[in-house]
Amino acid sequence: MPLVTGVIERRDRARVFVDGEFWAELDAGIAAERGLREGAEASADELAEARVAGERPLAMSRALNVLGYRARSARELRERLKRAGYAGETVDEVISRLEELGYLDDEGFARELARSEARKYGPRRIYGDLRRAGIDEEAAWEVVEEEFAGRSEHEAAREAARRRYNTGEGSDAQVRRVYSFLMRRGYSAGICAEVAREYRREADQ
Repeated sequence: MPLVTGVIERRDRARVFVDGEFWAELDAGIAAERGLREGAEASADELAEARVAGERPLAMSRALNVLGYRARSARELRERLKRAGYAGETVDEVISRLEELGYLDDEGFARELARSEARKYGPRRIYGDLRRAGIDEEAAWEVVEEEFAGRSEHEAAREAARRRYNTGEGSDAQVRRVYSFLMRRGYSAGICAEVAREYRREADQ
């Protein structure tokens, strides 16, 4: 039977040690309610239940704090909470509750990110950022296509290049720099090549 070998309380939190090793940080009140005190024995199931109950308010507080800085996808927030050491079941419950409350909305998050990044980046860059944030493939493309509907990718790429590079030089080195810059920004290879060639044509005029 697992043995609670230490409980250190600080600021309404309790760091609980089981069998001589750090086990979890819980809400101090819930830890006391569950009988987690030094010398107490508890089964593995009892410890698991106590951990979820005690971690839930702490994980929820951390999640809301993270969301207070900027919107996150469910996967991003899940990874943050897991890195903080919360049990998988605790994280699942917190994520579900935040979705119920409307604090987590992957579709809204995706649209907000696409809208923000469209000022600087091309469709492929934004799509990649959405996928890395945990938005599924179909939804990511749908959001990107919706954001760029009615826009000219060529005009957007040309404007991005002009903000970065002055026209008039038209050297091979500048053409390569423009092409590489636009590729990093997420524009298609064809668009990047076309805009880069325009730098040479403008210099020749």
